[in-house]
Order: sequence, then structure tokens, then C-alpha cells
Amino acid sequence: MASLPQLSAVLATAFVTIVIAAVAYRLFATLILHPLAKVPGPKYAAITKYYQFYYDVVLRGRFPWELKRLHEQYGPVVRIGPNEVHVAEPNFYDELYTGIARPRHRDPWEVQGFGLPDAVLCSPEFDIHRMRRAALNPYFSTQAIGRIEPVVRSKLDLLCGRLEDALETRKPVDVELAFMALTTDIITEYCFARSYNFIKHPDFAPDWLKATVGAVEASMLGRYLPFLPAVMKAMPPWLVKMLSPPMMQLVIYTKDQESQVHAMKNGERVEDMKQGQRTIIHELFDSNLPESEKSVERIAQEAQTLVAAGSATTSYFLKSVVYFVLSDPDVLKRLQAELQTAIPDIKELPSSAKLQSLPYLDAIIKETTRTVPGAFCRLGRIAPNEDLKCGQYVLPRGTVISMSTWIQHNDPNLFPEPEAFQPERWLDKKAEDGRLERYLVPFSKGSRGCLGINLARVEMYLTVALLFRRFDLELFETDRGDVEPAHEFFLPISKLGSKGVRVKVRGLRS
Repeated sequence: MASLPQLSAVLATAFVTIVIAAVAYRLFATLILHPLAKVPGPKYAAITKYYQFYYDVVLRGRFPWELKRLHEQYGPVVRIGPNEVHVAEPNFYDELYTGIARPRHRDPWEVQGFGLPDAVLCSPEFDIHRMRRAALNPYFSTQAIGRIEPVVRSKLDLLCGRLEDALETRKPVDVELAFMALTTDIITEYCFARSYNFIKHPDFAPDWLKATVGAVEASMLGRYLPFLPAVMKAMPPWLVKMLSPPMMQLVIYTKDQESQVHAMKNGERVEDMKQGQRTIIHELFDSNLPESEKSVERIAQEAQTLVAAGSATTSYFLKSVVYFVLSDPDVLKRLQAELQTAIPDIKELPSSAKLQSLPYLDAIIKETTRTVPGAFCRLGRIAPNEDLKCGQYVLPRGTVISMSTWIQHNDPNLFPEPEAFQPERWLDKKAEDGRLERYLVPFSKGSRGCLGINLARVEMYLTVALLFRRFDLELFETDRGDVEPAHEFFLPISKLGSKGVRVKVRGLRS
């Protein structure tokens, strides 16, 4: 009869053998038997998503640059996960990001770190996303956004007042903070009929930007630790404040949004809310959505994503366009000349629709969105009903397939000298016949393209036109590193430690 030590040794050996066999089978199945086995890429990436963890979390959002390197090594189709491939073939874009006739799910892993599973932005399944998106679409149509253009103009007037104050004091202005305040005040008024009034804050509420960046970086870790958002929500306020004072501001505003949504559902009066003004939130509660979709918790999640998505990406664009225009005297001079002709009286700013017809202003907007697209991360899609073919590879239904706007916008075959800021590229023959614009996808495409594209465009054209028609500005202790993306936390993030894009107001233009 075997002794106890002998029996323990036999059991330990058996356990180790089973583990080794299981791992060996997993490796064999993943690397040899899997339908993606013939797609090139690093073997470790094919085995586990923790290949990406190193770039996402340890190096803090550096995976886009690793993707670029992988394509240089392996070609346009690269396997980057057990069931994911990344594609860098521009002509495949319209095949992947399709309309409702060809359904696409979103990769649930990609958005689980936000902890907002019921918001339209984070809805992976096609039919659920389509239902939730349909309820929001009317409020972000061209016509609907045209009706709130006066709100945008009123906030711009406040911002111009702050810049005139800066002319008096001669103090530099951090335009990233200023634009984050502007876009947040606009979207909160549209959602809640109650602006946060960040423009009036002495320093443009810097904790709001810090908290937003902190939250999206935390979401990167949440991809790998899906319980993390729930843990963070359960933290007592004193602990959040101790760990990160800016994040405490995010907690405060999140709870404020939840209380506003609750009050709107119950028809209660909200402090500082413009009485009688209907909002997106009111309309969602009165929509044809099923009652299960109208819970306070779900609508609050929708509001949170609308505020976050409606502020951070556009503010990043606006700080970038200020840098690019002011850093090139020829670009600045040509833009000012066009605006002087189109807007002889600064008190009569044309509509955003008319501003979009100004060729050089339009070229600057397009070139900035090419250089720093708001959708900076890769966007994973799943075709549930069809296999997709890219080059020699058949990608079976159910595969997560992603592409990256930033990589496409920096393809030298599409955009020669992609690192150079050249508005003129949008004025040549290729641009005129649409060949170039086909590959410009800063808001993505298809049924999951950016919901807020029309609002963003109104904000972009009105802000850039008014800013450079009304003020003489100069950069203050700012270089390209303060606008170039250096990290990807879903959003593009400049180098950590940047003091922002700062300008001095030199004078007013007549």
C-alpha cells in the first residue's frame, strides 16, 4: 500500500501532467487548428490578449504604435488576439464599417472597462444598439443641431469674453481647458437644460479634464479586470478623494447627472434648469423605447456617455487646430484673409453651414481631423452573418476585426508626407473629386459611426472661424508635443506632463 507521501507525489504529478496537457492542447488549438491560424502575427498575441496588456496598461496606451510596427513587419492583416485581427488596408474600411443592411456587433471586450453597459456607445449587440441609437438619432440630426446653434454661439460669446479678459491681463490661456469647458457647457445644456458653466470658472475647471483623462485611462485596465468599474463605483467618496482629488469631481458630477435624470423622470424641478425647455433626457423618457429601456439607471448611463463623448474629442481637436494654425505663419495669414472677406463684420458671424463652404477653413478642419482624429483607438467589429475576405485571408463570421483611423490617416500612399500639416492637400484635384475624402474617417462610418458628428462640426467651424477672425493670438511655450497623440486611452492623449496648448491674446481684429 502506497504511503501518504507517495500518494501525494502521484497526485501532484498527475495534476502537473493535466495542466501541461491542457496548455499544450490550447496552444495547438490556437496556433494550428484555429481558423485564424494562417493569419500572420506574433504567436504570443495569438494565445492571449495579455500581449496587449503590456502596451495598454504598463506602457500606458501605446498599443497603436505597436500595431503600426506589426503591420510594417507582417503586412496589412495581422492577428493580434486569439480571435482578433487588425487590418491596415484602406479599401477594406467600407467592407467592415457598414450600414444597417449588413449588421455588425461591437467587440464587448473593447468597451467593458467603461462600466456603462446600457449606454448606446457600449452596446455590443447589433439589434440593441440599433434600437437605442434610433431613439437618439433625431436629436443629433443636421436639423436638430441647427436649432441649437444659438446655444453654441452663446457659449462662444462667453469664451470670447474670457479671451478679452486675457488681453487685459496679458496672462496666457490654456486653450485645451478653455475648449473642454466650452464643449462641456454646450452638451450639458443640450442634455439637461442646465449648463455646468465651466467657462465662467476662473481656470476653466481643470479638474474636469484631469478626471476625464483619469477615467478613460482606468477603462483601459477595466478591459482586463471587468470587475474594476463596479469596485470604483462602490468606493466611499472619502477614499476616492484620498486616491485622486480630480476623480472626486467626476464622482460628484456623475451623481449630479443621476439625480437630474431621476428628477426629470418624475417631473420634478431641477435647480438652475431652464424651465419649460425640453431636453434629450425628457425625450428619451417619452420615446417609443420599451419601458425596460427607460430606467433611471440606463438613461443616466446614456447621459454620462453623451457628456463625455460630446466634450473631450472636440476639445482635443480645437486645441490642435489652434496649434497648427499659429505655428505656420502662411497658414494663419491665408485663413485670416479668407475670414476677413467672408466675415466683414465680426458681429455678423455666418451660420456654420455657410462657414463650411469656405474652402481654406474647410481644408484646415479636414487636415486637423486627419492629423488628430477623435476616434484614435482601433474600433473592433464582428460580422455575425457573413465571412469577410481581405486580400488572401478569409475572416470567418464571429471574428473580431478592427481598423485604426490614425494608421489609415498616416498612410503615405494616401496622404504623402503624413506627418506634415498641409491644408492644401484638400484643395487639389484628388480632393475635389472625392478620392481623398473617401479615406478621411475621423468619425468612423457605418451604423455605429459617431452620433455627435453634426454637433462636433458646428462647434468646430463656428469656433475656429470666430477665434481667428476676432483675435490675434500667439503660442506661449507650446510645441508639437503638446498636441501630438502620445497615448491612447480610447481618446488621443498628448504627452503626459504637458502643460497644454497655451496662447497669449495680442489684440482684437477689426
